[in-house]
Amino acid sequence: MSVKEKTILKGGEFLLSPTNPSDVFSPEDYTEEQNMFRSSIRDFLNKEIEPIKEKFDSKEGTTIAPQLLEKMGELGFHGIGVPTEYGGLNCDMKTELAYGEIASDSFAFSQAIGVHTGLGVYPILLYGTEAQKEKYLNDIVSAKIKCSYCLTEPGAGSDANSGKTKAVFSEDEKHFIVNGQKMWITNSGFADVFFVFCKIENDKNLSCLIIHKEWGVTLGAEEKKLGIHGSSTRQVFFENVKVPVENLLGERDKGFKIAMNALNAGRIKIAVANSGIGKRAFKLGVNYANQREQFGKKIAAFGAIKHKIAAMGCKLYALESSWNRAGHQIDEFYNELIESGVNKLEAKIKSVAEYSMECAITKVYGSEAESYIVDEALQIHGGMGFSAESEISTHYRNVRGNRIYEGTNEINRILIPTMLLRKAMKGELPFMQAAMSSFQELQSGLLTAPKNGPGTYDLAISFLENIKKASLLSSGLAAQYFQEKIKDQQEVLMSLADIMIQVYLFESTLLRTIKHKDVKNASIRKNMIDVLMFETADLLLKSTREVVFACSNQEQAISNLKGIQRLYQLPAINLKESRRAIANYFIDQNSYTI
Repeated sequence: MSVKEKTILKGGEFLLSPTNPSDVFSPEDYTEEQNMFRSSIRDFLNKEIEPIKEKFDSKEGTTIAPQLLEKMGELGFHGIGVPTEYGGLNCDMKTELAYGEIASDSFAFSQAIGVHTGLGVYPILLYGTEAQKEKYLNDIVSAKIKCSYCLTEPGAGSDANSGKTKAVFSEDEKHFIVNGQKMWITNSGFADVFFVFCKIENDKNLSCLIIHKEWGVTLGAEEKKLGIHGSSTRQVFFENVKVPVENLLGERDKGFKIAMNALNAGRIKIAVANSGIGKRAFKLGVNYANQREQFGKKIAAFGAIKHKIAAMGCKLYALESSWNRAGHQIDEFYNELIESGVNKLEAKIKSVAEYSMECAITKVYGSEAESYIVDEALQIHGGMGFSAESEISTHYRNVRGNRIYEGTNEINRILIPTMLLRKAMKGELPFMQAAMSSFQELQSGLLTAPKNGPGTYDLAISFLENIKKASLLSSGLAAQYFQEKIKDQQEVLMSLADIMIQVYLFESTLLRTIKHKDVKNASIRKNMIDVLMFETADLLLKSTREVVFACSNQEQAISNLKGIQRLYQLPAINLKESRRAIANYFIDQNSYTI
């Protein structure tokens, strides 16, 4: 791949510039320390969760979670990314994500871990005053104080800033008096402290208050949910709750910023969880296929089952490639900010915010890949998978929420191209210039199909260059046609997001594969790239057609689509044999080991 010397690409810039394979980070690059953290949390889960995993498919899990959080706190697990002065281990984002993938493989208890460690620790760490950090942070890291995060309301879901919970000053202005209601609040049944988003007086925007349960917070019953039965989820009520004014977190009227920055980090962590749970479901499916006999042989020997195993394996390979890459990008930008003199906590906020687009991409792809994998693993189980006593049925119910949390996938799809176009409008990315250059190639008839060459990955590299052009063309056509009204064209924005998602996922996977081209299973990885390349081409063609037809008259639309289609035209490859080779590899491994 022809690329410049190492440079740190900014958020969204992957569409405009090439990346050197040596600059990406993937599981093969985990350090001894990162693998140690993964082993440590795996040992903990094997000892504390696996023997009682069935309890986390019932409300009994909600009563066990607090003690388990405390045990994790004693071992330092809640402070992986927290500076040492606040009781943490001061690890980077890559390490936090690598650890989190294993921690997520803990049934409904993973919800308690995620909310406490992420939405409990980071609001105080990043936005708290020194007095607030001194008062709360060490005890949150140790889980002596357990936290809950209160944003959603009955009438305020995706439109979080429309919440009605309100705080007014007391007569002496030393307290806020809070009234309102929150719902779908994780960990609420046992939380000691709630981070509550509300509007102060007649403010237009949210603020965030730190509220203790003992000050008069009341709770509804545990919700009856489709899945994650062992995760405490209740409504939370505030009726004239008196809160000291010094418990305002961050600035007044700036709480929405706190909420959104928490969601950016939460999105990539959802993708990490998708990876961990997806791998468990994959293993359950392959194990069953290797045990179940029909028509005189193991069902793993049948082509239809091999197709499923190969498809699941490819999605996992792409997913873990993407979030490891994004985590490394966040760390690289963080280090650059530190070198330029930005303080550590501000650098943490800015580095995650810079890659909010990539965080959203991994969340959307990850949650949908996870759902696909769990569904196919259940299908491999046949009737046994439909039994409520099967473990795979638990995962089937549990994972459905991941397409809703941290912003629905529809909201995230709308945000992905919106964030890119916003950066372009601010002059932060030369997007329109790149789009115009590609458009000139389209009008001149210079767009060609991907070119093969003597190198193992020459075709895939050429295909990657082409799909970036296609993304620029589709986005540029939409931006030019709708201009400022594009924000109202949600269908177009979602199709553009699907194009951008596929570009980032394919590039991440290809770069990883090229970087580690000399591994023992290199031929299997090559097969996975081939399968993913054709799947990407099919998905991009569909999404491109949606965009082009929405942005042109009929004659121009047909002409534009014909030109762009050439970018996706691939030579014949026997994908059936590629998938069988992939499946046979995983069947022999009896798990996801790549």
